[in-house]
Amino acid sequence: MEAIARYAVALEVLALALAVFTRRLELLPAAVFPAALLAAFHLAYGREWRVSVSADVEERTLRVEEPLTLRIEASSNVPGLLLYSALDDRRLVAVEPPTGALYLSGRSSASATALAGLPGRYEPPDLEWAFYPLTLSRPVRGRTPVGEVEVRPYLAKAGLRAAARSLGAPRAPGPLAGPHSAEFLEVREYRPGDPYKLINWKAYARTGALYVNEKLREGHSTLYIVLDAGSHCRADSVGHGASMALSVAHAAVDARLPVGLLVVPDGVSLPPTDSPAGLKLIREALMRLDLKPPRRSPAPPRADTYIYISCRPRPEYIEELCLRARRVVVIEVSPARGPFAEIARLLAERRGRVLCADKLVWSPPLEPPSRALARL
Repeated sequence: MEAIARYAVALEVLALALAVFTRRLELLPAAVFPAALLAAFHLAYGREWRVSVSADVEERTLRVEEPLTLRIEASSNVPGLLLYSALDDRRLVAVEPPTGALYLSGRSSASATALAGLPGRYEPPDLEWAFYPLTLSRPVRGRTPVGEVEVRPYLAKAGLRAAARSLGAPRAPGPLAGPHSAEFLEVREYRPGDPYKLINWKAYARTGALYVNEKLREGHSTLYIVLDAGSHCRADSVGHGASMALSVAHAAVDARLPVGLLVVPDGVSLPPTDSPAGLKLIREALMRLDLKPPRRSPAPPRADTYIYISCRPRPEYIEELCLRARRVVVIEVSPARGPFAEIARLLAERRGRVLCADKLVWSPPLEPPSRALARL
């Protein structure tokens, strides 16, 4: 601004000198008016200017597919243009361009929205902004922290009983462990009817509460959920897949069917369990997902049924699962939104079919999770 003012003053001095020496008074308004306008503009906005930008998330605890709204408040004592970039994160699902512009003349506000995608507790990227004042001064840039948000997988309770009946034989009431137990699962709280010989007396000495050693009885149905959380999948595909995994695990535990979890390619594995404590561990594991580059996925332990949840099921991995279980159910998560959602779902259903497994294409939010559970 100072450089422009110096050049303008120099030009005005030359124009004024030309008007005086040539005695042409009609040149005086052309010389005086721009100088007066420049002086008035400098007096109005030439003082030191200030700008402040704040960002706040309206709701910090969300579920998958719920909108995450960021409220942007900005103020300045001089007019100018504020350019910003917000919620540009691969863990979120963009529903609008991440960049925007805001004209400031005092105080103004704007909002940015994205859909919650990947479950977990994390901080979205800072709000990046640049302010360009109309005084033609140098722009100022800054970053404003957004804060931590928590995205939880949702639980589809409708149709859980029907899904549990189709996944495997429910466990008969009574203690799990017996004289021919094959595999140790966990230490759980004592329940009426458990044999006294299975009590873990060391745990009782430490805590004063009764615990039993839970083992897997031979001949009982076991279920393993294999969740694909690779970086080749979008955040909403992994988020809906985690919600489906939690819903299936909840259905299995309600039906007293041992259920385990394997997250690929991380290799996070939880042994089969039918206790509420085990279900809590599954929920906590689903809150620690991270989109990592795909690599060779580890094979889960042998089980009666596998449920393989992925955005792009790999045929070679499905064949490996078929060799280790009696039944394999493949759930391909293919989110579909917008006016062409139905067409996208039909195209996903026509993709490669697997001979040794039952394949199910689920297109959230077009299809409710309860309907997908009913089709298991």
